[in-house]
Amino acid sequence: MALSILQLFKESADFVTDDVMSKLGKQEVTGSAFSQARYKIDWQFFSDLCAISSEHYDTFSTLRWKGHRVFAGDGSTLNLPASKQIRGHFGVDANSSKSSLARILLVYDVLTGFTLQARLGRMSTGESGLLDDCLLEIPPRPDDLLVLDRNFGHFHLVRRMTGEGRPFCIRMSTGISNFAKGVMADSRMDFITEWVPSKSERETSQTPDPVRVRVTKTVLKTGETELLVSSLLDIEEFKTEDLAELYDMRWGVEEGIKNLKPKIKVEQFGCRKPQGIYQEFYAHILAMNMVALAGMAATGQMEMEGRKRKGKRKLLYKYNWKNAFLQTRKRIVELFSRDCVETILETLVTKITRKLVAVRKGRNFSRKALGKSTRVNQYYK
Repeated sequence: MALSILQLFKESADFVTDDVMSKLGKQEVTGSAFSQARYKIDWQFFSDLCAISSEHYDTFSTLRWKGHRVFAGDGSTLNLPASKQIRGHFGVDANSSKSSLARILLVYDVLTGFTLQARLGRMSTGESGLLDDCLLEIPPRPDDLLVLDRNFGHFHLVRRMTGEGRPFCIRMSTGISNFAKGVMADSRMDFITEWVPSKSERETSQTPDPVRVRVTKTVLKTGETELLVSSLLDIEEFKTEDLAELYDMRWGVEEGIKNLKPKIKVEQFGCRKPQGIYQEFYAHILAMNMVALAGMAATGQMEMEGRKRKGKRKLLYKYNWKNAFLQTRKRIVELFSRDCVETILETLVTKITRKLVAVRKGRNFSRKALGKSTRVNQYYK
């Protein structure tokens, strides 16, 4: 049953179950039997598999920025199937009396595409609350840098990460807090100061003590001033332009959410119960991490081949993520059920290295051109 869930229901439950059973040499089961049996598996099992993948990730020598692994945290929402049980657990979408939404958050390595932590919760749980929960499972390391957008520019979070010794860089909204307004009124563009908490911030963080932070202001191409607050106090080692480059890297987590939602269609759930939603969400995160781990191995091979072809290629190349996902999903049953895993992995990595896409730096687009976003409801399959 677990292997069927790991196939991610891109086809009907009957098709997926029959395909898995045939690969295992087992007797076919009905869709009804599968639907009853799947809920005997605790969804935490799939979350635990994600944790195991994180242990393997820690053994890799990953790409770094100035000696740091760079993680970005960001949230999004998921459309959920319309069912009474799901509405009872997750609540009802404010714009609909029948559909439900869930909130998700990823802590994502922007240089490798690996999801270190992921959370799924009710819409009543804010992104900061989900991040707080994630940080409980991530041991503080001085070489791990966390980059966050303005939804996380809160004193209590800055205070917590400073106290735990977690390096961070957060974009602040310039007009909400007294601290942000004060530093924006300062003529200096890059300086170290103390963030003295306001009355409400003292109540939230339960401390009156200030936090020493670095304030960096950069002017974007649009003319807007970007306000960054960080723990990177060594201005000689981390220059103003370095901080701007670091925050730009946060876009990687947006790409990760794009991989999860439109590319592998996590919202095409094959269930009508809350436990099934959790099962399938963490199964998708595990699949993304398997792609990332295989991609790290493929990148090593590509670098060796690139050195042999030195001077023959004008552009840098990376592996095609969608192809890597399809190749990985195709072999999930074998990877979890066969003895010759090393041979399967070698084949997988070879397949991934054969499909490359060019890296074109400096590409951008205008969000204004997208118009107002429209939420498309996903229906139960």
